[in-house]
Amino acid sequence: MNEILILSEDVANMVAAGEVVERPFNVVKELMENSADAGATRISVVVENGGVGMVRVTDNGRGILPDDLPAALQRFATSKIKNADDVYNVKTFGFRGEALAAISSVSDFSIRSCRKDYDGAEIRIKHGGTPSGVPAPAIEGTTVEVRSLFANVPARLKFFKSFSAEEREIAKFVRFFSVINPNIAIELSINGKNTYTATAGMDMTARAVQVTREKDLVYGESEYEGMKLSFVTSLATVQRYRKDMIIVGVNGRVVKDPSIVQAVVTAYHRMIPDGKFPACAVSLHVDPDKVDVNVHPAKTTVKLLDARDIFSFVHHNIKNRLDDAGHDQGVQMRTPDSTEHITSNSYSRPEPDTKYDHQFATQSYDIASEMEVVEYEHRSSAEIVHIPEQSGAESAVRVVGQLFNTVIVCEKDGEALFIDQHVAHERVLYEKFIREAAMTVPSVVMYEPLLINVGEDELAVAEDSKDVFDKFGYEIESFGGESLKVSRVPTDVLNRDIEAQVKGILADMLEERKDTSVDYRALVMSCKAAVKAGDKLEMHEMRRLVSDLFTTDNPYTCPHGRPIVFKQPEEFFLRKFGR
Repeated sequence: MNEILILSEDVANMVAAGEVVERPFNVVKELMENSADAGATRISVVVENGGVGMVRVTDNGRGILPDDLPAALQRFATSKIKNADDVYNVKTFGFRGEALAAISSVSDFSIRSCRKDYDGAEIRIKHGGTPSGVPAPAIEGTTVEVRSLFANVPARLKFFKSFSAEEREIAKFVRFFSVINPNIAIELSINGKNTYTATAGMDMTARAVQVTREKDLVYGESEYEGMKLSFVTSLATVQRYRKDMIIVGVNGRVVKDPSIVQAVVTAYHRMIPDGKFPACAVSLHVDPDKVDVNVHPAKTTVKLLDARDIFSFVHHNIKNRLDDAGHDQGVQMRTPDSTEHITSNSYSRPEPDTKYDHQFATQSYDIASEMEVVEYEHRSSAEIVHIPEQSGAESAVRVVGQLFNTVIVCEKDGEALFIDQHVAHERVLYEKFIREAAMTVPSVVMYEPLLINVGEDELAVAEDSKDVFDKFGYEIESFGGESLKVSRVPTDVLNRDIEAQVKGILADMLEERKDTSVDYRALVMSCKAAVKAGDKLEMHEMRRLVSDLFTTDNPYTCPHGRPIVFKQPEEFFLRKFGR
């Protein structure tokens, strides 16, 4: 009896599909890169039901010869390499020869292609079955249609995210691809709606403006020892909360390369605050023998053989370009025209930041909350706060005062309690949200609603978190395209940059949603709504916060896991004075 078996061709294709085609996004990626390799100047992508229902990619490139079409669907069949030496000198997007075979093994698949001066041909395969050929019109180019993806491998479907999440991932790739390949006109349609269009007349800068939704961008390019760099990067006026708009392309392929991303980020050192990031698109072209494209089956990463030189090359050029634009030592300027390349050091200073004018707001007050404030204001500053104990009895806590506008000092049962006011308030708000159906956060209805441009991820999390925003005093709704309308805000953010506040909340939600042990939306909103370190509190505010804290389920740890209370016994202080 043999334990080691040779897999059949259909099983081998399905295994390969699991590596090459992890998600519908990979189908779109493989087919668009094939179109680019075919010299297409126009690519159309149509997606239905997250790509699981259907993906169709049509191009006007150099079609496949009728006699070659059956071979194109076999594993390790490719026109891009002929021998082992070619593996390390690849001048195309891909060469593995697995994509079409893998995709056709797990979908209802068809490919129609025609080369100029030849007849058209079409082949259909259903989930790796027997291929069948049918006549096709002589329209130059190729159309690949993929339906019912992974219908014959239902175990893989359970690992997919929602249709909307898959569609956002596809849209993100198509946009990034269009910026790195500005010579190709691209259209994307999702569920019958035109989602994105990049026309042939748009250069890299115009496409970057459209994709990043940032206007303060500059263009640069450079060549050095066989390397060619084109990039569009933001001025220091742009300070994003995530690295999601740093786009990297190597030889026309959109890739994930932490080294190049870091080269971009470090170019902004001392120009923007730590923890904030630019928007940037980097298109790097290097000699094929200096890049290994065979390090990942899905071709999402590459290995650069001169990584250190490339890091310096990218970093140096972006930093110099920013300096040339008048941004040395962190001075923030604006471009004269965001869609033009800056060729001189001329600039104009930005208008001062404007804040929402509270004179044009109608206020909605929580009367009960206001009554409580008035009541506390007339109490003695030495009043004792009574808090419940686990035994059912009450314990007295004397609020002494505030240290460094950050720490509340209390005395309880022969111990000194030092309470971090921010994390304490965060714990109070988080549990209040979890326990209570209604929260009473004083808010202001804005006379003129604020429109904010956001990415697809931010738009999705805002829609999913509408109820949480509402409880914390915000009224936020989708306003067509990728815009949000903010109609109501908490009173305590009126004097802040409301757009930055909302974008910061959405960025934190996207980061915190990985933690499934808590309601990440309430976690972020509680943190954002809590009093901050450095906020001066009145005595009645400290007493109220201490009282609320010790009625929570866990008054000693915030929802993030940070400590709230630090204790020292009376003996500790007495020893310090030699008593």
